[in-house]
Amino acid sequence: MTSPVTRDQAERILNLLAFLTETSTYLTQSQIRSAMGPEQYAEGDAGRATFERDKGLLRELGIPIQMITLQGNQAGEAAYRIDRRQMELSQIDFTEAERRALQLALAAVHIDTAWADHARLKLGVDDADEQGSVVSQATLPVNSALLPVLATAAQECRTVEFAYRGEMRSLNPYGVLGRGGYWYVVGHDNVRGAVRSFRVDRIEGKVKALSATFERPLGFDVQAAVATDAQMLGEGESSEFARVLISAPLVPSVLREFGSGAVAEQRDNGDAVVEVPCGNRAAFRSWVLGLVDGAEVLSPPDARNDIVEWLSKIVSSS
Repeated sequence: MTSPVTRDQAERILNLLAFLTETSTYLTQSQIRSAMGPEQYAEGDAGRATFERDKGLLRELGIPIQMITLQGNQAGEAAYRIDRRQMELSQIDFTEAERRALQLALAAVHIDTAWADHARLKLGVDDADEQGSVVSQATLPVNSALLPVLATAAQECRTVEFAYRGEMRSLNPYGVLGRGGYWYVVGHDNVRGAVRSFRVDRIEGKVKALSATFERPLGFDVQAAVATDAQMLGEGESSEFARVLISAPLVPSVLREFGSGAVAEQRDNGDAVVEVPCGNRAAFRSWVLGLVDGAEVLSPPDARNDIVEWLSKIVSSS
C-alpha cells in the first residue's frame, strides 16, 4: 500500500512539477536541488533517494517525465524535464452535470486568468459566472512568463530585477515556493539589504535576469522564509481569534500547526475546540474548508457567517 503523502512532500512535489514543466531545457538532479534548496533535497544519497521517490510518484500519477543522458563534461549524468504537449487533453464529451461541476471548480479555485480561460477552451466549458456568481475559494496563480524566469535565475544564482508595488527591486533569488495558494520567490533583497519573499502574481511587468551572479548561503531554508498557512491566518487587520470545533482524527494535525496551547476545550469523544487567529479571513476560510467536514466554526458570529455565506453561494449556483 502506498503511504499517504504528507503536506511537506506534496508541496515539494508541486515545486518539482513546476520546475520540470516550465523549463525548456533538461535539468539534472543537482540543478533541481540547487534551485529548490537543500531543505527539500539534501546532499548525497538521502537527497537522491527523496528525488527518486518524488519522481516515481509523479510518474505513477501519469506525469510524462522525460530523461536523457548528458554528454561532454556532464557525461553519464541524467537530466529531466516534462513535455507539456504530452499532457494535453484530447476532446472529451462531458455530461451536463460533469460540465457544471467543472464550471464550479474553475470558479471556486481560481488559477491565473489566462490559464483558466485556456482550460475552459480546451475542455469546452463555459465560465460559471455566466450562470451565477461563484466566489473563489483559493487562488493558484501560475504565471507562465515569470515563474520559469525566476526558477532559472535561482538555479543559476543570477540576480533579477522587477517592479513590485511601484518600486524597482533587485533580488538574489534563492528559490521559489508554492504555499497557501500562491507562488513566492525568496532571496536577498538588495534594496532592503535583507532576506525577503515576494508573491509572484504581484510582480509588475517582466522579470529581468542580469549577468551578475551571487552565492547562495549554505543551508538556506526557503520554506522557513515564507509564512506557513497557519501563520497567514493572523495577517489581517484584526487580531481576532475564532473558536473552531475539530473532529478527533484531525486534532493531532491541527495541534502540530498551532500547538497544544490552542486547545480551549477537550471533549470526551476526542474532539477539541481550538482558538486560532482569523484576522486574514480569506486564509481562515481556506484553512477551515481544507479540513472539509472535520471542522466547524463556533465563534465569532461574523467568522461563522462568512463560512456559511460562502458555502450557500456555492450551493445556490450549482
